[in-house]
Amino acid sequence: MKPRKYFPLGKAYGTAFCNRVKEVDWLTGNLLSVKHTLLVAPRRYGKSSLAEKAITNAKLPFVKINFHLCATEEEVAQIIVNKVIKLIGNAVGQVDKIITAIKKNVLNLSPKLSFGDDIATLELIPKQHINQAIVISEALLLLDKLLHEKDKKAVIFFDEFQEIAKISKQSNIEGAIRTAAQEMQNLSIIFSGSIRSLLLRMFEDESRPLYKLCRKLKLERIAANDYKKHLNKISLETWDKELAEQSFNEIMHYSSTHPYYVNYLCDILWQECDKLPTANDVKKAWAIVVEEEWSDASKEVSLLSLNQRKMLKYIATHAAVNLTSQETSRELMMATSTTTSALEALIEKDYIEIDGSGHYKIINPVIAAMLVME
Repeated sequence: MKPRKYFPLGKAYGTAFCNRVKEVDWLTGNLLSVKHTLLVAPRRYGKSSLAEKAITNAKLPFVKINFHLCATEEEVAQIIVNKVIKLIGNAVGQVDKIITAIKKNVLNLSPKLSFGDDIATLELIPKQHINQAIVISEALLLLDKLLHEKDKKAVIFFDEFQEIAKISKQSNIEGAIRTAAQEMQNLSIIFSGSIRSLLLRMFEDESRPLYKLCRKLKLERIAANDYKKHLNKISLETWDKELAEQSFNEIMHYSSTHPYYVNYLCDILWQECDKLPTANDVKKAWAIVVEEEWSDASKEVSLLSLNQRKMLKYIATHAAVNLTSQETSRELMMATSTTTSALEALIEKDYIEIDGSGHYKIINPVIAAMLVME
């Protein structure tokens, strides 16, 4: 493997996957025990990589459904039905050989087989005017029943699941998934998404259908010590030496141990350096990251209100603690209630988080760097 392949900006596979040992083991156990999981983390923390690593470890067939492009309940129902059909073929068996079992387990879906090139293709056609929630529930339960009859297990990975809350205002789809999920014996679901606040409300609000359905796994940043082992292994492969302590510390400092930006920075560093990188090389590589990401970061910040931008700038340039105090409000020339509202909005939108010592931190290190430089 070429060293730069250790630093993917998309999903991490094989030896490019760094640590997360406890999380992978925990999630693998959940899948094998047929327990549903809510996977929570900011954007670009490696949720999909972790989920697929655990599914691979569990050696289970799976399908992934991304709801980001769905706009209606009909589209949600159709994509779930299509993926259910795919997983039936992958996990249960040839559809033409189990058509009797399929017919036995559906009331509102009409199975239809078509043949071509010696391959049978299954369709599950909803009855006219049927509620989409019923279609979703019946399709999921059909898959679970077929798996149960064959004594097999499988996984569905629902990604960008918070989009369901935007599409189904009356929580119809959430209710349908709850109805099916609580009866499942052989099919487990991983729920994930990139807007934590929306996602958590779906599962933590006791008035919502999915309340207490899942075990929760909240991903934190990978520890610096784990990165040290990972990066030094790649450094030895590349330059026959481990990274200098100062160089490694600079990588952690500039990237703030954000998984996406550790990979981004190291990808450039390994590309630019013919020999073991110095601390100055790391600084130059980070300048390239900021330059390349500046436009996107600027657009993100521009979506905020003026008070939210002022607060974000303050967090980037100060030791950000006790930000609801009157002293902070005076410095920002904002009412205390306004500073509180700005902080709540920034947390809600995943721009900032609070660390264990009570300090507010900007999640995206490029946004932080940009605000310091302005």
